[in-house]
Amino acid sequence: MTRTGGEIGLGISPARTAKTLSAADRLHVVGVGGVAAMGAALHAAALGVHVTGVDDRLSPSAGRILRDAGVVLVDGSDVSPLKTATSLAVSKAVTSIRPDHPQLEAARAAGVPIISVQQVIADAAATYGGPLLAVAGTHGKTTSTSWLLELLRASGVNPAAFIGGPLPEGTGTPPGSPVHLGDSPGFIVEADEYAGNFDAYAADCALILNVDWDHPDVFRDRRAVIEEFIRWSRPTLSRTGLVVNVGDSGGADLAAAILKTELPGAAALPLFTYELRGEGGTETGRVADVTATLRTLPRGGVALADVRLSPRALVGLAALAELAGEELAIGIRGAHNAANALGVAALASLAGATSAGIRRGLASFTGVGRRLEVLYERDGRVVIDDYGHHPAAIDATLATVRAIYPNRTLWLAYEPLTYHRTASLLEPLAASCAAADRVFVAEIHASRDPDLSIASSLGLAEAIVRRGGQAEAPGAVEATATALLAAAPADVVVLVMGGGRSTEMARLIADGFSTRA
Repeated sequence: MTRTGGEIGLGISPARTAKTLSAADRLHVVGVGGVAAMGAALHAAALGVHVTGVDDRLSPSAGRILRDAGVVLVDGSDVSPLKTATSLAVSKAVTSIRPDHPQLEAARAAGVPIISVQQVIADAAATYGGPLLAVAGTHGKTTSTSWLLELLRASGVNPAAFIGGPLPEGTGTPPGSPVHLGDSPGFIVEADEYAGNFDAYAADCALILNVDWDHPDVFRDRRAVIEEFIRWSRPTLSRTGLVVNVGDSGGADLAAAILKTELPGAAALPLFTYELRGEGGTETGRVADVTATLRTLPRGGVALADVRLSPRALVGLAALAELAGEELAIGIRGAHNAANALGVAALASLAGATSAGIRRGLASFTGVGRRLEVLYERDGRVVIDDYGHHPAAIDATLATVRAIYPNRTLWLAYEPLTYHRTASLLEPLAASCAAADRVFVAEIHASRDPDLSIASSLGLAEAIVRRGGQAEAPGAVEATATALLAAAPADVVVLVMGGGRSTEMARLIADGFSTRA
């Protein structure tokens, strides 16, 4: 069953034009340990806003980061900050399952406006000033948003940023946080499509990496996702511009729909399309403004070869045009990352990066946490932690790990994220997981799920077996880690994937191997 963004964000004020923040503002954040909520709190505090926060499940590391930034943390039952708060910010991850949260009820009773945490981030961007650069798409947003920051910093520009995970070491301020406090005009934001979360971001220019069916509790089908991205991204065409991956079928459909409705002036639109072509220059038949050929290197390495631009892109993407014909080294592995790199380079060029900065940033970027992150590698055993949880992400990540570790036994420990996604995408998930040599399916992580009866980890394991795979469902992440450790051979690569507690499972497995070494 799908719900509207209004139903999921019940009680949250609709997105509005961003306003500047000041020391007169007093912000109270509910669920402050969530990534977007933490980003809102940290940016607001950095801009002089008095920020309080509450979260009954706050991790020690998140608590330390917030306190060090000046955020005052209070007990979950303490509603006293609402006596002086000018607004309460909350994520739809909270309102989707707890619209009657005591903090929200108290805010309503006190007449305190309730806004989304994304609105606070948008307000922070307006306060910093300069262009708002957004990275959107179903997959690859966090890596690509962080990568864009790398290219701009390599070009001598240092904007503030928010991404959906911890920034790479040496970038996040404070370290381990999802924010970067820059000293140049401009703001980079990861724009999430869930239930209209990205509506607060009136981007000056944007990148759409791909458009796939996800969040089935919000989007009834693939077409609904495409329509949502069109609605959000179209206004950028009257500002600086839009970059779209037409090598992705959803991105191609989106670009075609925009161009069709903008005729006869479509040729003059600042819409730049790009496509990464396969080894040997394999083409899809689509016409793109920016193309490159994938070059595969040993152990999963990749590069962009033979970069080419259309006549209009030679003018609109001048810095990237200076790199035409070159082979560009990529700092992280995987064909999917090479495709994202091409889009990031195009957006960076549109946003004012230099050709030298683009070249240097593509090569120097080492990725973000929980994206193909190697936690353990010793005596034939490897443990890799990855946030991916959608079939397309599983496909891309398994393929990359196979390339990095060829001819090795590859096990997948997978924690499904949300019951809605597992139920709606059961067969694609099973097909993707079955590509591993053995699969351990942990309990589904409930997030925004009002109904926990529509799917199960055992049901997914059984579907994997029907697809010809070997799978089991041991239980919680702790039980799953224990079962895997008990069965693990001396030589095995373990890929742990999921978006909930899977990172805990990865560390349990890594620690288990370490103690047995």
